[in-house]
Amino acid sequence: MDVKLRAKIPFYLHLVEIRLQCKTGKHGGSVLLSPVIPPGFNPREVFWRHLSPTDHLVATFSRGSFDTSYQSCFHGRVQLLENFTLEISALELKDTGMFTCQMVDTQGHMKLHQFHLTVYEVASKPEVQVFVSRQDQKCAIFLSCDVSTGNNLTYSWMIDTGQEDLPNRTYRLYDSKRLLSMSLTPMDQYVSFTCVVTNPVRQERTSVIPWTRCLAKPGQEFKLNNGKIVIFVAASIIIMFTTGMICVYFFARTSDKIPAKGRQKADMHSEMILQLQEETGAAGNVQIGLQHSEETTGLILGHDKERNTRVNERSTVHFNPEMTVAHKVETIV
Repeated sequence: MDVKLRAKIPFYLHLVEIRLQCKTGKHGGSVLLSPVIPPGFNPREVFWRHLSPTDHLVATFSRGSFDTSYQSCFHGRVQLLENFTLEISALELKDTGMFTCQMVDTQGHMKLHQFHLTVYEVASKPEVQVFVSRQDQKCAIFLSCDVSTGNNLTYSWMIDTGQEDLPNRTYRLYDSKRLLSMSLTPMDQYVSFTCVVTNPVRQERTSVIPWTRCLAKPGQEFKLNNGKIVIFVAASIIIMFTTGMICVYFFARTSDKIPAKGRQKADMHSEMILQLQEETGAAGNVQIGLQHSEETTGLILGHDKERNTRVNERSTVHFNPEMTVAHKVETIV
């Protein structure tokens, strides 16, 4: 019994019975710690404690009420059931350790239950790597079994029928059976090796046929890897080229809008000049008609030459085509 716990036991408790149970749980899961209550034992008070690494009060039952509000690393993750079973949820690796349940009945008898809880991380599916070395008709293989998660793991190997030993074969195991080395012949082309990874909460396995690697020519795997790299690089270049072409296309469309506006403005200027030329031509015709009319009037009425000259000057100034065109062009510009 723990020294601290013994010091807290009242002197009037004249009978103590201690029981120890071992429990396991998986990381993120839940576990039930259930004390054994014999017939005729009526608990009046119950105290649940966690002793690792320090003594923490986790849950209690006293005067007919349950209490799990104690500030400990289990706050919010424990529940005390009707039969005084302690339920712990969302298990963490640090929850591993010793739990005690101290029960006192109405006559002062005490029972002390101890639970050793071990929390395991779930083992992931193993990955088996195969390394080969060819020698004539034989092929030396080296198998490596690895997992990304898991604790307290044990490794074992099986062949074909699931036997853990490889009959009539010379093989070697290293690093707690995580590594295996062996020589194969063409007769072993269908032999499969299975790595089994186990802990108390999970068992996972992966199988491989090493002889397929023995058939590969030296440097073939390197070529295959190079082929994958070439494909990746080619795909990247195609994507970059396509993206560049799309950008050029949209840039060209945007750039074409400005010249189009320039051409439109030039066309408007041309139309205005043509219109002005037409109007100028019409004005010239009017001028010629007026001059002809004046000459005729001068002959008939017998006006003097000086008056005809003044009339012609006024008509010329009024219908000067060059001044009209220049004035309108300046207005447009």
